[in-house]
Amino acid sequence: MQAVESTLTIQPSIADTFVNSMYLHTKYPEDPHGYLWSIFAGNMYVEYDSYKLYGSSRIYIKFNITSIPKDAKILSANICLYMYDPPKTTQEFETYRVLSDWNQHQLTWRTQPPVASTPTSTATINPKPTETWICWEITRDLKMWHSEPTKNYGMMMKIKQEMNASGQLASFYPKESTQPQELKPKLVVRVDWHEPIGSTPPTPSPRETPTHTPAYTPPPTTAQPTQTKNATQPAESKSGTTVDSTELLSVLLLAAIIGGAILALRRIPKQRGSHRQEKLNRVMMRWASKMVEVGNSL
Repeated sequence: MQAVESTLTIQPSIADTFVNSMYLHTKYPEDPHGYLWSIFAGNMYVEYDSYKLYGSSRIYIKFNITSIPKDAKILSANICLYMYDPPKTTQEFETYRVLSDWNQHQLTWRTQPPVASTPTSTATINPKPTETWICWEITRDLKMWHSEPTKNYGMMMKIKQEMNASGQLASFYPKESTQPQELKPKLVVRVDWHEPIGSTPPTPSPRETPTHTPAYTPPPTTAQPTQTKNATQPAESKSGTTVDSTELLSVLLLAAIIGGAILALRRIPKQRGSHRQEKLNRVMMRWASKMVEVGNSL
């Protein structure tokens, strides 16, 4: 086995919503669990006719972590939300581990589940940049969920100081947002886990390594200038052997004798009986003796 360190991004969340203290028993009328395009955290002020209303919003969010290998060692974990509208002034926002189950379609201010007594981490949000990722470190909580998956009820985000104030609200994209997938809530986990070494092929021993003899490649030939042969140059046979003029003359003479014998045989009239046979025999003996003479001279 060999250790492998990698980063897993789980995106989007499997549940997210927000509650607001202005709506103690009900959800926003525009959507069963808040606005489709936004989830809010912080203090907000609403003026409606002659009424001035203040309220505090909290976000609830949960991720499916079953894709994290069971033998993985959690090195770090962060929940990140993409903020598209920041508070007017610098504010601190906390995240708490949720202790019981909840339903994103039914959750209200009055039906909020219990959370841990102390925050897991705090993120400082500034007015600028106006659009950016805001992340909360939750390594300790994720380690606990990884060893006890049934206790994964998600996290809650809230402003550190909840009060009647305006301009202290941060707006984020939820999983239902029509924005691109990469802008939806994500859980970024850095893990150290193990995988079989067999994924790397072993190096063969010297005797197991096949040998390869490269094919013979003839050396490049250099073109030579063309020469015109004259009558005094010796002729060259196909095998590359030089033939002098005497040998060439003997060969030509032998060829002439054989040709003459053939012509002489053709001139003998076609006669019946022993006369024609005798003439054939005399001609053959004469030309055979000439061929012997030529052969002896070669």
